[in-house]
Amino acid sequence: MKNSMLLCTLVLTLEISGQAMAGPFGLEKGMTLKQIDNAQQVAPGKYKVASVPKPHSAFGSYIVQIGPQSGLCWIKGIGKDVGTSVYGLELKSAFNQMKEKLEHTYGMPEVIDRLLPGSIWNEPKDWMMALIKKERLLAAIWSEKSKATLPIDLRSVSLIASAMKTNFGYIAVEYSFINESDCDAEIAKQEDGAL
Repeated sequence: MKNSMLLCTLVLTLEISGQAMAGPFGLEKGMTLKQIDNAQQVAPGKYKVASVPKPHSAFGSYIVQIGPQSGLCWIKGIGKDVGTSVYGLELKSAFNQMKEKLEHTYGMPEVIDRLLPGSIWNEPKDWMMALIKKERLLAAIWSEKSKATLPIDLRSVSLIASAMKTNFGYIAVEYSFINESDCDAEIAKQEDGAL
């Protein structure tokens, strides 16, 4: 009787600690395609996921990258559309709010907020157009370089602001695991096998 109670306690403890150690959105490095529900391929090695174990209300969809041997190596949470002015004020606000949330978990990031040299979209009212044309970058990156507090299996976390039109944009967060290089190489080799 005591042995079975001890075993039940041990199993329960392992389950709880496994849940506590779950990665971003409840996904973990190395997961296989079979372990991820309703994944639809969108590119070699990349899959759109209908749902994740731990969704966040700021994100409407998720993309994962999975290598044949290395498993899950990258996650992207794509934010819901943010209505904004041509000045991008509301998008910047959504970006800063998410950055603060991520800072609570990972510490301070390196923030990149710049207009590329030579861009004609250099007036304040051109902020969203510069983002659309990929001549402006607004990103926060948590990595070893920024002295972020990352779990042992994460290489970096990136928060990025993007736009499709001058009146709306979205934020996205990307998690790169330490197996991403192996994963990229496996997917490239698999794709090159079609030649």
